[in-house]
Amino acid sequence: MLFRSTKFFDKASKEGTTTLKLQLASEPDKLDPALNSSVDGAILAAASFGGLYTYNEAGELAPNFATGYEMSEDGLSYVFTMREGLKWSNGDPITAKDFEYSWKRAVAAETAADYSYMFDSIKGYPDALDVSASEDGTTFTVNLKAPVAYFLDLAAFPTFFAVHQPTVENAAGFKDEAGAVVNPGAWALEAGFVSSGAFTLAEWKHEESMVYVKNPNYWDAENVKLERLELMLSAD
Repeated sequence: MLFRSTKFFDKASKEGTTTLKLQLASEPDKLDPALNSSVDGAILAAASFGGLYTYNEAGELAPNFATGYEMSEDGLSYVFTMREGLKWSNGDPITAKDFEYSWKRAVAAETAADYSYMFDSIKGYPDALDVSASEDGTTFTVNLKAPVAYFLDLAAFPTFFAVHQPTVENAAGFKDEAGAVVNPGAWALEAGFVSSGAFTLAEWKHEESMVYVKNPNYWDAENVKLERLELMLSAD
């Protein structure tokens, strides 16, 4: 059985089976990649969402939703080129605009993300984060305050994963009657939400079990070895 260095499940395999069964941990606190700050939550975020970069089987950085990037000579500007044909689990296209929305959402005061400080190296943090998508959504530009040698590692970290804006903002309980955000993670409290990674959350029996199934819309689905993840939840 093989696990990648960031606890991804998509390359895990065992001869003769396409289902992985394991006891993960207790009930996950949050599944929203921006709001999660726990190890078990990061494992689940990595299973169902993705970033511009990821890690391969050797633990090396590799392109994921981006195919590559260009960096300015001074190391202050990155321009990522998005992979063509990316789709959310519901079939909507994934573009650079989703990353612009998600990164700005992650640093917004109303989101109150534990790891929002990880964006501090980007110019304009937090109120005017200097990230932008091209008009056609094919490139994503990031401008830094100073060179950051580990920036691609940040681009592979769950807090930097993209989320589906309509799913987030149309969730019941997201805003109160006055229009103020009261529960930014309301969209990811039950199974069935839109995601982008190798698996989607199909079943969630709280305090008991979770079932993830292979996402046919994932860009690298042909190389995902498993069809199903069955996770038992136990605080004992």
